[in-house]
Amino acid sequence: MSRRPRPLTARQEAVLAVIKVWLAERGHGPTVREIGARVGLASTSSVAHQLGRLEARGLIARTGRDWSTCVLVEEQPARRPGLRSRGPGAGANRYGRRPAP
Repeated sequence: MSRRPRPLTARQEAVLAVIKVWLAERGHGPTVREIGARVGLASTSSVAHQLGRLEARGLIARTGRDWSTCVLVEEQPARRPGLRSRGPGAGANRYGRRPAP
């Protein structure tokens, strides 16, 4: 049973559109206050909340600590089922160690 992700809210779409335009025009992400001014949100906390939701959905990512370092995340091509990585760390647990035999 596959679960469809919820569609973006109007506010999330507006924030995402501001980021796209800002990146295209200036080459770097807007600050939280600049996003708020463009979408009509006075509270920086509410802007940060919307950015957090977009980041959780995998639509944006930060390259640094601040939201002004956000970049758009390219959609990953769908993986074919049954193929596994045979590169370094294949079969390792989340700490990079192989299980004991």
